[in-house]
Amino acid sequence: MVNKQLDKAVKAFMKGDEAAFDYIYEHTRVPVYYTILSILKDESLAEDVMQDTYIKMIEQLPKYKPQSQFTAWIKTIARNLALNVYHKRAKEMSVDAHDSEYLFDQVFSRSEDQYFLKELLDTLAQDEKEIVFRHVVMEEKHKDIAKRLDMPLGTVLWKYRKALKYLKKKGGVSHEETT
Repeated sequence: MVNKQLDKAVKAFMKGDEAAFDYIYEHTRVPVYYTILSILKDESLAEDVMQDTYIKMIEQLPKYKPQSQFTAWIKTIARNLALNVYHKRAKEMSVDAHDSEYLFDQVFSRSEDQYFLKELLDTLAQDEKEIVFRHVVMEEKHKDIAKRLDMPLGTVLWKYRKALKYLKKKGGVSHEETT
């Protein structure tokens, strides 16, 4: 019964019903969270990866086949993202700070970076700019941004994804660089 309801919510969300995201989130968040937590063993990091999971879910939704088990499908996304983070953290821990000096020989000035970022952000709509700024610069979680801006979580995730796509096209910024 829940699978049929999830499939209905997925179809509605794909047709633009942002409220359907709330149903999807509420019925999948617990298994998604524990899938991630079982890999990362870090509650704070698991919450971050959980947000990324729902962003990735939105991006990959056109590939989802409604007869499949939606919860299993989204847990696979969560597992893959958690494993990526796990492996990335393992690599980061193995690189010493002194070693990184010769690995990255091009250094950009902080003022150049700030100017470039400001120019890019100024091209976004005000709400998109605030969402990106709060998540990337202030390191707020999407659910906290949604509460602060009095928007549904699905809308915040959607606008964030849309803004990242635009920024990537406009200035060569990738999702990994902004999270």
